[in-house]
Amino acid sequence: MKPLEGITVIELSTYIAAPSCGRILATQGAHVIKVEAPAGDVERKFGPTLFCPATEEENPIFDTINGGKDMVMLDLKEPSEMEKFHKLLSKADVFLTNNRPKALKKMGLDYDSLKEKYPQLIYSIILGYGEKGPKANFPGFDAIAMFATGGFIQDMMVEAPGNYPTYLPMGFGDLICGTVLAGAIGTALYGRSASGRGDYVSISLYGAGMWLFSIMSTGTQFGYKWPRGRYQGGPMGVPYKTKDGAWVLPVVNEYERYWKSWCEAVHAEELIDDERYNTKQATFDPVRREEAIRIFEAKIAELDSDELVKKLEDADIIASKLGKFMDNHQSEQALVNGFMSPITYPNGDAVTLAQPPMKMGCVEPSQAEHARGIGADNEKIFRQFGME
Repeated sequence: MKPLEGITVIELSTYIAAPSCGRILATQGAHVIKVEAPAGDVERKFGPTLFCPATEEENPIFDTINGGKDMVMLDLKEPSEMEKFHKLLSKADVFLTNNRPKALKKMGLDYDSLKEKYPQLIYSIILGYGEKGPKANFPGFDAIAMFATGGFIQDMMVEAPGNYPTYLPMGFGDLICGTVLAGAIGTALYGRSASGRGDYVSISLYGAGMWLFSIMSTGTQFGYKWPRGRYQGGPMGVPYKTKDGAWVLPVVNEYERYWKSWCEAVHAEELIDDERYNTKQATFDPVRREEAIRIFEAKIAELDSDELVKKLEDADIIASKLGKFMDNHQSEQALVNGFMSPITYPNGDAVTLAQPPMKMGCVEPSQAEHARGIGADNEKIFRQFGME
């Protein structure tokens, strides 16, 4: 038995954040019913932006976060349709949404309107900027509320002539929020088992950004400056280009412990006892730091990437070649762990889709699924909920 079997989730959502939460809950056994307007979730049409198909037969981006759900179509502008929605809520355990609070209040679907009517309901919402403040009702994409407002795009710019902000991140802030919210919903359900009452659970894109960027941002209060140029990083913490044109990134936090092994791996044994570079304190000097990095650039340019990574791994130094997004879909490591799941569409296209990464002993690894069409399950759900 999956841990959330018997739990019903009514999902009123669009785009990525809330749907990804529903997807995770579905993989854990919840009965997730996604309610769409007649036009459908706009994410159904997003695929061509990234050269992906977006048809009823094949819609891999939409399928990734909406597989495993029942699909109901309701026009909530119509009183009779809203009545049906309330019948769904009356038997639900969780209401999941990312609609704006102002719009929800106008429809009578805000928390204050529902908490007494459905006292056992877990009301869960993804917000742009939080419940309070001047931006409480602002819409929020992760690119804006998290990465732009939160400082990531500006402070991760490369310092170079003609530089410009990195291209907008797509979706991974949403997916982070959906994943965290799924865990909070599980906690709220556990709390309900003791109290007998529902609860309000929220996460905001902006607030999640504050948490995610906290390690990088805290030091700015004490004078740390972003962005960092290449020669401001640690000599064992910046990417190096190898002879075969690949880039390899090591990350060493215990500088003195690994210095000898590092120098041996990159054929720079002459630096092992060089006091200009062999302590972390020495490389606090920006001149010494840049000198060391330039020496290693020249050394590593003579090594093949596979050779270098193997030497670093043998020395217990954490390192990797820089991959590309496309590598993930054929990665043996991803496939064998179920992080990617294969799917073959009716037209014969065989691809892999990412899966929720958390593992539980009582849950089989999730599989890629083709999301159902708009309103595909109306008849079945209405019958189950006594609305024939």
